[in-house]
Amino acid sequence: MYRLVSFILVALLLAACGGAATPEVLPEPIELLTEAATNIRASETLRLAVERTGADYEIETDFGGVNFKRAVAQYIAPDMLQATVRVLAAGLPIDVDIFSKGDNQWFRGIWTTNIWVNALFAPGFNPEALISQETGFQAALQSLIDIGTPTLTELEDGTQVYQLSGTARGEDITALMAGLIEASGSVLVDVFIDRALLLPVRFVIVQPETITDTEPEPTTWTVDVYDINAEPELNAPPEGIQ
Repeated sequence: MYRLVSFILVALLLAACGGAATPEVLPEPIELLTEAATNIRASETLRLAVERTGADYEIETDFGGVNFKRAVAQYIAPDMLQATVRVLAAGLPIDVDIFSKGDNQWFRGIWTTNIWVNALFAPGFNPEALISQETGFQAALQSLIDIGTPTLTELEDGTQVYQLSGTARGEDITALMAGLIEASGSVLVDVFIDRALLLPVRFVIVQPETITDTEPEPTTWTVDVYDINAEPELNAPPEGIQ
């Protein structure tokens, strides 16, 4: 009888020990952001998808102001980027292809009968700004203030991520869109970092100051980063990649 009671007590103790899950130790926010910034700067290629919701955002081009909707871009280190930008011009949706090597730009669209033109399309649009230590991903990640403790969540595709929330100066976030977008004032930022790769895979940037009496939803940018170090697929002007 004594042995049976002892066996049951030991079994219960082992079950209790085995059932208690050890809570995951979350990384320190600053260390996590620093490592993510270092890792993304080492990337040779990446793709960006930029989506705007909420209040309109107008960009100035050589053809006048157009309303930015979204963009899909491909970056190749150290200074090459190709993007397709969807804009509204006179209320009509138009796609514009942009290619930039450093600050040398080409573009094509209905204005050019879809022929590449070596001319400035968007002042300040420079791929080098993406990875630059002073202005790119690293500066954007390290510019966050009032950062909370990371939380564990997942993206729509099941990617397990750390989510960090904070605020930043809009000027420090501008480089995330290679200078095509210029944000100002204080912005709210959520950063999503892949837990396995420790790479930033999504930024959500909210501009509260864009709320008005007629536009209750602020301008919100969702920037997805994907295909990191994947083989590039350019459809660029031949002289641009020489």
